[in-house]
Amino acid sequence: MNEEFLYFLWKFRLLYPQLITESGDPLTILHPGERNTDSGPDFVNARLRIGNTLWAGNVEIHIHASDWIKHRHQDDHAYDNIILHVVYENDLPVKGKNNTLLPTLVVENKFAPQINDNYQLLMLNHQWIPCFNQIHAQSDPVFNLWAPSLIIERLFTKGAAIDQLWENCDHDWEETFYRHLAMNFGFKINAFPFVMLAKSLPLKIIQQHVHDFFQLESLLFGQAGMLEQRFTEDYPGKLAKEYKFLRSKYGLTPIPQLTWKFLRLRPSNFPTLRISQWADFLSRTKGRFFGILDVGSFQQLKEMLNVCSSPYWNDHYCFEKPSENHSKFLGNQCLNLLIINGLVPFMFYYGDRKSQPLMKENAIHFLEQLPPETNNILKHWKKVGINGINALQTQALIELKKGYCDLKRCLNCRIGNKLLANSKPENKG
Repeated sequence: MNEEFLYFLWKFRLLYPQLITESGDPLTILHPGERNTDSGPDFVNARLRIGNTLWAGNVEIHIHASDWIKHRHQDDHAYDNIILHVVYENDLPVKGKNNTLLPTLVVENKFAPQINDNYQLLMLNHQWIPCFNQIHAQSDPVFNLWAPSLIIERLFTKGAAIDQLWENCDHDWEETFYRHLAMNFGFKINAFPFVMLAKSLPLKIIQQHVHDFFQLESLLFGQAGMLEQRFTEDYPGKLAKEYKFLRSKYGLTPIPQLTWKFLRLRPSNFPTLRISQWADFLSRTKGRFFGILDVGSFQQLKEMLNVCSSPYWNDHYCFEKPSENHSKFLGNQCLNLLIINGLVPFMFYYGDRKSQPLMKENAIHFLEQLPPETNNILKHWKKVGINGINALQTQALIELKKGYCDLKRCLNCRIGNKLLANSKPENKG
């Protein structure tokens, strides 16, 4: 038994209706109150009828009544307005304000056994998600209604990381946006090297060269540690020569070339192409990122982000290694991921910090317009019968898995709540 389970029983009124306090008074729960996740009583603003008296106030819940003393609530004025002490075991009479006995409700044997049985099955289940065997029965309608709230949770979680980056950038919004987008331009495999690259090459330097694409590439490839070798081809040789001058001018130190990952990547995803495409993006935006946040239409956004590597890379994937000739655009799938993981979280975070609700709404609206993603998590959700119809729903499914299922927060999960309250426990195995 744990307190979270008792909170669940109380919040959703899953106790038997005929309740009697320890002093023998009949108890009716008119409203269980609101769950308090901060310090203080567990539920606030509850309304109860105890005997013939109506009460309004707070409710505290413990496994053992003696936990009241153990947690020193008797010395905390936040607990002066407790109208009911809910416990699983009443091992000690507890006195509240004015040294009077607190009305106490013992909930042992006051709820349907199958609720606890089903909860234990979820907690002991080692499958991909705790409710793997039950979820398909009634998950879709609940998830569809919950998805918008899940996506808000996910965006606030991502916003916490952006907030830390903003602090590290001394509250410089453009530098923060620059580094955040650079990280996402590296996608999952080369995210860290792109972060190192952006940190080693501040935006204020980039902005001095946004009108000269050749200089942009020389700065980026040079800082990436990719121009340290001796070249026989004309273009990379010129890049190296230009970088040597710029490196001296700005006192730059390149990051180690070995930081970049090529192994097991398709050539179209090689960091060499990504760096050239990043240069194209910097050139298009002129190093002024905030214009992206004000883009009105989704089509305009995609056009702005649909970048291409420079002509040298039409027949190369690596320096001095010729390949078949074709233009190398970012591609729809990568473009969508850049919007989902890069642009949308920053839009939402910035809109929240600057009290711009329309920008937050636009961020969520962009997710609704993007196709569903494909990854291992979403493939597993498909197996249990839940398919996201757009990026908003697939991001919500990722949040559900990482923020609830992996942590076994079934009592905080709307699907888990429904399964616990309504379904019969299944046999083990």
